[in-house]
Amino acid sequence: RPRARRHPGGNPYLREADDTPARRRGPLWVSLGLGAGGESYTLGAPGPYSATRVRPTLSIAVGGTVGQQLRVGLEGFAWFNPIHDGVLESVTTAMVGGRFYPSAAGGLYLHLAGGVGRYGQDASDTYCGCSSTLVSDVGFAWSVGAGLELPVGRGLSLGPSVEMVRMNVTGPGGYRERVINFGIGLTYDGR
Repeated sequence: RPRARRHPGGNPYLREADDTPARRRGPLWVSLGLGAGGESYTLGAPGPYSATRVRPTLSIAVGGTVGQQLRVGLEGFAWFNPIHDGVLESVTTAMVGGRFYPSAAGGLYLHLAGGVGRYGQDASDTYCGCSSTLVSDVGFAWSVGAGLELPVGRGLSLGPSVEMVRMNVTGPGGYRERVINFGIGLTYDGR
């Protein structure tokens, strides 16, 4: 018999394969997204929302990887609508959020964030280089959504996302803002 079969150690030419998934996400990450968001609002008590206005959106996030299934970070979101004569209407948020990946090796993630939001109308005058605030309402904001990261290069992912951003302005004349956003994001994680 061959020598390898006579010894209890087994075949010296066979090695056990490591079936654990390779590390996929780097320790730090940054993400930039562009999209189209449908904004609507409701006044006072919960009721029907106004007609939806679809306008461009911009989002940015930066943070760290807690584990291969969780990323946390700071996020910014903006829906903007140029009205007329240098007036810009916007819904913006600054939040702390997380992305949960059901599979450590997969690119699908669920997103949840909370923080502060602002609805505003700001005017800028190109002649004097000055600006003024016409409307500025602040309230609690939160968002929920999902996305997909598809690798396109070393440490670089590109993919679609969908999220609902909500903001509640309380007090007299309070109202609720809602933006349903469809976007595409580019994420770099430095791995």
